[in-house]
Amino acid sequence: MKIITVDDSESISAHFKELLKYTDGFTFLGQVFTIKEALDLIQTVKPEIVFLDIFLKDENGLGLLAHLKENYPEVIVIMLTNNNDLIYRNKAKQLGAYDFLDKSYEFDKIPQLLKSLTKS
Repeated sequence: MKIITVDDSESISAHFKELLKYTDGFTFLGQVFTIKEALDLIQTVKPEIVFLDIFLKDENGLGLLAHLKENYPEVIVIMLTNNNDLIYRNKAKQLGAYDFLDKSYEFDKIPQLLKSLTKS
């Protein structure tokens, strides 16, 4: 399964590359930092999974989530953010996020979450 990240933290890409070394069946295609870059990359590489941050510099990832679920409903979107506020968690679920992880505390859950996706 092809994965991209939409996150303005440069360290996220390095984390994903390291995690996916040990997780068979997944290919990390890269990281983009803005919604425009995300839309371009998604149209080009057609990922199955998008890890998406809520806050991207001056942009809101929840708007991108809504757009993805409307236009690419087959794409699995997992929110990966430092803002673990219940309001954002609930809004993301309402908009169709598959899961919502706090990247400060739950990054280590990603391999198991990915493995569960291959079973469905």
